[in-house]
Amino acid sequence: MSSDKQNINKISKEIVSMAASKASLTVPGVNQERDVKISKEKEGFTIDVYVLADFGAKIPQLAWDVQNAVKEAVEKITQQKVKAVNIHVQGVMMPEKGKKINE
Repeated sequence: MSSDKQNINKISKEIVSMAASKASLTVPGVNQERDVKISKEKEGFTIDVYVLADFGAKIPQLAWDVQNAVKEAVEKITQQKVKAVNIHVQGVMMPEKGKKINE
């Protein structure tokens, strides 16, 4: 029976990870989601999201928007509390050659 609990826990983390990834990509200024790490504790999920930002994005606002989007999506899908969403901006993507920054 403990293997069933492990499978349910694994599936839950996979679902949470997919929801967090999808939610982070909906935020303007997020160029790419690189990784999502999930921890489950009694108090709720702790989610670490690793992203690349678009050049010119306001990083504090981007992080705030990603936190809110991820928390809302995960709580809606799982009906469980999200304790924390930590955003790790791992880099900034420059615009493609020939494109203006404001396009």
